[in-house]
Amino acid sequence: MNIALEKLNKKANAIRQTILNVAYQAPSDGVHISPALSLVDILTALYGEVMRYSNDDITSLERDFFILSKGHAALGLYSTLYHFGIIDEPALNSFEINGSVLQVHPTLHPEYGIDFSSGSLAQGMSFAIGRALGQRMNKEQWHTYVLVGDGECNEGSIWEGAFMAAQYGLDNLTVLVDQNGLQSDGFTSDIMKMQLPSLWSSCGWEVFECDGHDFTALMDVLRKPVNGRPRVIIARTVKGKGVSFMENNKEFHRNRLNEDQMRVALNELNQEHSC
Repeated sequence: MNIALEKLNKKANAIRQTILNVAYQAPSDGVHISPALSLVDILTALYGEVMRYSNDDITSLERDFFILSKGHAALGLYSTLYHFGIIDEPALNSFEINGSVLQVHPTLHPEYGIDFSSGSLAQGMSFAIGRALGQRMNKEQWHTYVLVGDGECNEGSIWEGAFMAAQYGLDNLTVLVDQNGLQSDGFTSDIMKMQLPSLWSSCGWEVFECDGHDFTALMDVLRKPVNGRPRVIIARTVKGKGVSFMENNKEFHRNRLNEDQMRVALNELNQEHSC
């Protein structure tokens, strides 16, 4: 493994351990743990290698933007922002405490690297399209990235936005679909069968598919040159990635860890990193 990939894998593993530690300490009766774990590698690739930004000037408009439309995976975003020096440890440890900026869903706080209040699914997609269109109208050279879930693609407003983005040729917009195959009620294929590559292509988008846990594959598609159309990357992931008893287990869509589970989970992540 080359040094860059080893660094990204080490960072992603640390982010996953942070997700578990913060979830374990959270005061609520349950945290969206497994949705946060599935998107870690996507966020690590974006913040670690792809997006143009300064963590010392995160409110600047002269940067690439990231929007988390899949708002219930907020702890994955918060932990990523912490490991890339955008939010500090006291803020992270305030997760879900009354009065904290960092709640169960992201709320708009640009100074914390959070550019949109999400939670109602698919609304982040609409916001990202508006931002990308604004960047185009102002002749800005920046890019907007938005992450949605595969279950979130059940929402009609996703497709209304997809048609609009294609109509305006927003090649400064990239949608990343966290295709982990599960949503709160079960397997996405059981709830609503959707041929996502064909659907996005029929809307006029440039479509890529890749392993959402393979940094080489992720960066390869993220760095492809634009060609006049918005781009979607359907990233195949595992819900609960990195913790065996959470992987593909909808019971940890929102749940708590007991002491024994926490020990097992951290041991597995530590062993994975030492391999």
